[in-house]
Amino acid sequence: MRAIFGFQDNNVKNQLEHLTLLLTNYKEQLETPAPVPVYIPVEKASKKRPEDRLPTNPNDAAAQAVKKLHARLFDNYTKWCRYLHVKPAFSTTEPLADLVLFFLLWGEAGNFRQTPELLCFLFHSLSATAHQPSSTPMEPGTFLATVIRPIYDEVKMDNEKKTPLGERAPHKDIRNYDDFNEFFWTKKCLQFDAYNIRDALGARDTNRNPKTAKKTFIETRSWMRALWSFRRIFVLNFVLFCATVGFAVNMVLLCPESPIMYGPDLGKELELFGKYYYNPKARFNYLNDASSTTTGPCNLPKLSTCLGVSNFVLGQTFSIIPQDFKMLMADVPFQPCVELLSGRCACYLETLDKCFSQVGTGKALVADITTGNTRDYKIVTYNQSKCMPAWKKAAYAVINDAGPGLLNCGLCNVPTVELPTRLPKLLGKMVDTTRTDMGPMVFGGGVGLVGLFLVGDILNRVVSAMSTGFVGRKMPVPCCGFVRYSCFWMVLLIVKLYFDYTFMVKNLVETSLMMWLSDSTKYLQASNFMLQATFHNIVYIAFLWLPAFIVFMYDAQIFYALFSVVVGSIRGFNLRIGELRSFRILRLAFKDIPRMFNYKLVENAMEAKAFQQAIESKKHKTSRHGTCDVGPTLRIQTTAYSSTAHDDDTEDGSSTSRSNSTASSRYFGSVTGVDGDEYLRVIPFAMAWNRCLSSMREADVLSNRELGVLSYLIEGNCKDEATRRLYPPAFLTAGKLDESLDIIAECGQVYKRLLTDKKSDAALSKVEKSMHSRVKKDSLRVEACLGSFKFTVRVVQLLLGDAHADIDPCFAFMEESVVNKTALKALHVSNLYAVRSASADLMKAILDVPKGSRDDSLHFQRALYRVIDSAEQLLGQLKKLLSKQDNLVAILNATALKPNSFFIAPESSQQYATIQIQTVI
Repeated sequence: MRAIFGFQDNNVKNQLEHLTLLLTNYKEQLETPAPVPVYIPVEKASKKRPEDRLPTNPNDAAAQAVKKLHARLFDNYTKWCRYLHVKPAFSTTEPLADLVLFFLLWGEAGNFRQTPELLCFLFHSLSATAHQPSSTPMEPGTFLATVIRPIYDEVKMDNEKKTPLGERAPHKDIRNYDDFNEFFWTKKCLQFDAYNIRDALGARDTNRNPKTAKKTFIETRSWMRALWSFRRIFVLNFVLFCATVGFAVNMVLLCPESPIMYGPDLGKELELFGKYYYNPKARFNYLNDASSTTTGPCNLPKLSTCLGVSNFVLGQTFSIIPQDFKMLMADVPFQPCVELLSGRCACYLETLDKCFSQVGTGKALVADITTGNTRDYKIVTYNQSKCMPAWKKAAYAVINDAGPGLLNCGLCNVPTVELPTRLPKLLGKMVDTTRTDMGPMVFGGGVGLVGLFLVGDILNRVVSAMSTGFVGRKMPVPCCGFVRYSCFWMVLLIVKLYFDYTFMVKNLVETSLMMWLSDSTKYLQASNFMLQATFHNIVYIAFLWLPAFIVFMYDAQIFYALFSVVVGSIRGFNLRIGELRSFRILRLAFKDIPRMFNYKLVENAMEAKAFQQAIESKKHKTSRHGTCDVGPTLRIQTTAYSSTAHDDDTEDGSSTSRSNSTASSRYFGSVTGVDGDEYLRVIPFAMAWNRCLSSMREADVLSNRELGVLSYLIEGNCKDEATRRLYPPAFLTAGKLDESLDIIAECGQVYKRLLTDKKSDAALSKVEKSMHSRVKKDSLRVEACLGSFKFTVRVVQLLLGDAHADIDPCFAFMEESVVNKTALKALHVSNLYAVRSASADLMKAILDVPKGSRDDSLHFQRALYRVIDSAEQLLGQLKKLLSKQDNLVAILNATALKPNSFFIAPESSQQYATIQIQTVI
């Protein structure tokens, strides 16, 4: 290929390596069977995927790899040929030649990699030449000079196009990469080849405009372009606004509950859209109910006060039976209901029910004839349900019945408990064309606009996909995604329409109707509007609707912001996105990563075992743990401390000691390391994690210290179940030891103060329990304490060796004091900071011992004496910690003075100390 087309040498080398790696990866994938997910039953997994048919030999695997890569790489080229109705120019004998040619073209293309159809054209044009090579080889760089650079020069020249005045040409006159690429979606490009395609791209007419490869999309950069891009959203909001207004008008005519339509300023006879807001057949029938004022069962003054009547006149108020709501409001103002935005019908009925159901006794002001005192009070009994039965019946009829001047609340008031029975009746009456008013027609007009919009949208989908959010050819939106997307927007639009109707549109419709029917000469003077002469107050109504219309057109974005937060939060919680928002949560979640690693990437026998146990537990309806049983990490079991001063161990006691020691090993292992089934579950992720960190260290992204802090510690042979052990990364417990020591020191000060004040043992024990509970609230604190303690004890024991085995009771006593919750009583915990510092100095001194140095070298001798000094300082701090135990202090004093040991040696070479340090290293 290099000789045929003259590709560059470096390009050939790069693409050779690139193609080799791709084919190698495909070959290894074909030779590796796909694992069955452990969380899917075997019978279901066998149905979901066919049986693996692995290649029988490497040659078959390589051929299948070439075929698979060929099909994937030339998928777009095949679609391009199908679109242009041409046959793909593939090699009939060697598909590897097609791969080599395309990758070499792609390597030479440079910026033209973002024009895929141009690459398809070049491959289609040059494929025949590759299959029938000529005898004359081309020089390296020939393809770049004869094919790629001429095309790029044309693109560059068009991008630097200028006007006759020397200014940069407008954007609509400049062709960019997309415009050039669009030319190769037409059959005209097939009239040229790779070597003369520049003539087609550079052909211009007499006006210097492109002649062959024209710019198909003329983009004019303006605000109108942005508005036009969102035209469907604007049209949708507008038709929804019209439909909402039509629905509001229909509801206002069907349920005329607004009190502003029955005010005195609108006159006596009010009619709109065929709806009468008064009763034209009203008769002024006077009330002749036998009702008393204070002496009978009906107390009219109290009733009028309850109904909100401001000026009650006996014999005049409630004297006429109401026959429409205007007459009813003349007696009862219903003041609490006037300011409501919704639920007025319920408020009217509740007001009447409450006032006409009052029963009780009270004081009535009467005049005493004998004494002439007008301030006397008399106890009276009242029952308002006996008041004015005819007036009461008429009032309820005005509110509940339908007709001219009536509110029709019997149909419009829909309580929640009666929603299934009343709502269908209300909806049926809304579209009832036999109604005398024009509400259904207005509502039908709004619904018709919505239907017209939907019909137009469907036609756009049928005729032109570009008008419906074009994604790409052969790129349909998944059905579940489309349904989920549609449901989201349907719920959003329903909430938006309900909000706008309740809080804006319905009240504006009622107000607008009132203003339309009111006398403009009287209303405008009181409104202080700038135009005092207008037809039916129409200008005032328009300015009243303008802000609401703007809000209606925009508030979908507000609801979208709220809905996206809610839906996104729910989705995020389900996907567990954003849980690692702090280092503390990262450390807690890090222990769950191995399980997800096994679930997503690799097959793990322990996970499969746990899954099968879960299935069996469901079948037998028994509660079993899906993972291996691990001892509680917050519990400590240890050997009982026996003083060296009392040598009274019995056979039973030694047995108890051994059993407790075994338990201690198990529980401490769950904190400072894992083995057994848990080891097998975590080790795949641990090895992958350490491998990634090693790669980052090789790239000098991490330092040696960071590598040690972040890595898992794998101890022993992976095949030896007795010695293998896995320790979690040290960063998980970073800072937790300091937190624990702060808690212990604080409780120690409180304990010391209470002990000085001679408090009871119960109070002292309470402080000890409080310290334990505070430390155990965070399992990482316990892990830090136990891990640091066990690691330090192990290093010290290995360092001092058998010659100093007599200090083991000191460490055992510390464990026992923690188990028995007597640490504050048995230890000087204020010295723990010094013990921690001395331990850290000892570890650092051991790490500084040069590896591979001779024992008599100066560097080794200096490091040796530094380790000995650090060990002596640690023993000194331990003596202060155990200063309350005289026998243990004596052991530590004897340890440092013991001859022929780690600290004191007869020879100057410190042979015993040297051997112990080399063992630790």
